[in-house]
Amino acid sequence: MRKGYADTPMGQVHYQTGGSGTPLLLLHMTPQSSHQFDHAFEPLLAAGIRPIAPDIPGYGASDTPSEPPSIEEYAAVLPHVLDHLAVDRVAVAGHHTGASIGCELANAFPDRVSRVVLHGVPWYTEEEREQRLANLHVDATLKEDGSHLTDRWNWIWGRVGGRASMEACHMGTVEAFVNGEEEWYCHQAGFRYDMGAALKRLRQPTLVITNTGDPLHYVVAGLRELRPDFEYRELEGGTVFMIWDEGQRWASAIADFVKG
Repeated sequence: MRKGYADTPMGQVHYQTGGSGTPLLLLHMTPQSSHQFDHAFEPLLAAGIRPIAPDIPGYGASDTPSEPPSIEEYAAVLPHVLDHLAVDRVAVAGHHTGASIGCELANAFPDRVSRVVLHGVPWYTEEEREQRLANLHVDATLKEDGSHLTDRWNWIWGRVGGRASMEACHMGTVEAFVNGEEEWYCHQAGFRYDMGAALKRLRQPTLVITNTGDPLHYVVAGLRELRPDFEYRELEGGTVFMIWDEGQRWASAIADFVKG
């Protein structure tokens, strides 16, 4: 894997890429970065897939937008990354908010997207969206005693401790503060986005992958009714950090679909 930067209307976008196989655009959840996929890169490369993993603007090592973008605006940045890499057409795999961005990319730029993988689909009811928007801001204030870090760690550990690795929880803690006071930008975009309408518009072959320990696993039952034509694959266990903790299993579950 190699790292680089692409110039876009939203500033510089940092990315990781490698290999020469079927190109796969990997879109991380919020508030993580492309490092979410670090343990999936090697098995994807071995399967003949070229990972392209950008840091969504405002996360990881990418520039932060001056104002909170919409999902549509996040998606519109990605063709600039593909152009920078001289890649015309990709499969796209998105996790949580990355799934929303990937869905919008496929709808807005259908000539650039061949196939879609959605993991942890953030398809909420109107009531759920309002509740999440009302609790959007996490206190990222730095404290002299370092309790901002332990508070975040305890919040994560209380939800996945004993099921996710300590390394995954560490990543989840540290990357939230790397993003600073704007770490909520992509979450607010996701909660405002009409994912149901976007799912109905998708025309590319689509795989919905879910793991039973993911907090959005419950969405899949309704999604099967909405889009029975999608392919579905369920993995037992795991957490929201499954791609980090079980990169080989995740890559194996999507590789054949990605290559068509």
